[in-house]
Amino acid sequence: MVRVAAVGLAAAGLVVGAGRVGEVSTGTAAPPTAARVAATQSTSYCTGDPFAGDDETSTVDVAGSVTAHAAPAEVLDGLVEPTDEPGDITVEALTGEPATPEEGTPRSGPTTRTLDELDEHAVRVQATQERAPGLLAGQSLEAGGKQVRGLAATPCPTATADAWLVAGGGEAGRQERLVLANPGGNSVSVQLDLVGTSGDDAERSVVVPAHGRSVVLLDGIGGTQHPQAVHVTVTGGLVVPTLVDHHRDGLDPAGVEIVPPTAAPARRLVVPGWAGGSARTLVLAAPGERDAVVQVRRLGEGPATSIEVVTVPADEMVEVELPADAALAGWEIESDEPVVAAAATTVQDDRDREDHAWSVATPPAGTLAGAVLPVDADRGLRRLVQVVAPEDAASAELFVQREGEVTTESIDLEARSGTTVQVDGAEAVWLRPTRGRLHGAVVLAPPSSDPRAETTSIPLLPTRVSVRDVPVTQVR
Repeated sequence: MVRVAAVGLAAAGLVVGAGRVGEVSTGTAAPPTAARVAATQSTSYCTGDPFAGDDETSTVDVAGSVTAHAAPAEVLDGLVEPTDEPGDITVEALTGEPATPEEGTPRSGPTTRTLDELDEHAVRVQATQERAPGLLAGQSLEAGGKQVRGLAATPCPTATADAWLVAGGGEAGRQERLVLANPGGNSVSVQLDLVGTSGDDAERSVVVPAHGRSVVLLDGIGGTQHPQAVHVTVTGGLVVPTLVDHHRDGLDPAGVEIVPPTAAPARRLVVPGWAGGSARTLVLAAPGERDAVVQVRRLGEGPATSIEVVTVPADEMVEVELPADAALAGWEIESDEPVVAAAATTVQDDRDREDHAWSVATPPAGTLAGAVLPVDADRGLRRLVQVVAPEDAASAELFVQREGEVTTESIDLEARSGTTVQVDGAEAVWLRPTRGRLHGAVVLAPPSSDPRAETTSIPLLPTRVSVRDVPVTQVR
């Protein structure tokens, strides 16, 4: 475990991607060359209250919800034409198979659905027919009490058989719990491989019951001296993993975040995120058998600037202290060996209470990406959409939904730059690239004039628009 302080170096460029070990993603926005067939079903999952069902932390007071938004017509116009069949959105506790639709004449349901209470069950979000293309879903919670306090939000992703998660820290009172939800009808076996461990502690197998959850305290496997970087692989099905990082400073709760998977190990990564707050840290892990030489650059207003060059020993982690930068929109990472990464920001109020947000490495936005924002956590917090173009110049349309009304903003970025768009009052945002490759995130952050101990970061993830592309042949 190594901790280094950031120093300014020279400006430089970078190409970006994330995928399997060593691969560079080729996803990019481009004008459609084929007629898309609209998706007619979309299913995603959130992991529920991470503290429910745990006797040791039963004093945690959690108020949370899961909300889903169908994409407005303005968002889909020119991308895909939804089916004329009436559709609906369901948001329900994952206790079995999906509910059977009621018999009778099909009718279109609301464009927004919310489950107002979280418990020990995961949550299934499903949209059908006209409500499916571009669907967004997300979970948010506010924790209070003597054990845990803070604001947290995360997307509801599709289930996966392979994921990487990075979060946590080595401070006393820091705890990282991995929540695994199984949406399938059969139990699954999950292998956990943690960077920085060896021998019997290097891996662990967990069985997750059908339509159930398992919670694993990673401190008991990976130790308490450093953050956690865990590789989740599944046999016999799929899971939805999240990593919950919460901190107690002595007797005082000092923040919570629900962290979604970060991009798989790659030589080039992009971490959109905020560079405010009282402290900023980038965690880098090298899961391979060779040391990784990593360069970190800032993306924002002005040229891309090198922040740090650091060596990450094989099968170890390094924490890089990041500088404050009001003009920053994200970090780009270039390495000679595959690495995983995530960045943390800590905020503090005038009573020295703290909260923290984790920003993960994201895939390119592709055709359409977006995020759901907490609607009940707006007590003066800024809502910031941060978008970066890590390669060539890029542009996009940003659609912002407030109380059902949609506004549009144009984003034009020079090569290797980024921008921040303030979207106060937003309940959902969709980013639709029109040129180049873009990555993004939404950050809820306190204003500098009114420090608050509340923050969270939500990646802009690609959303399903079509089921397939049908080539169009011109007849002469």
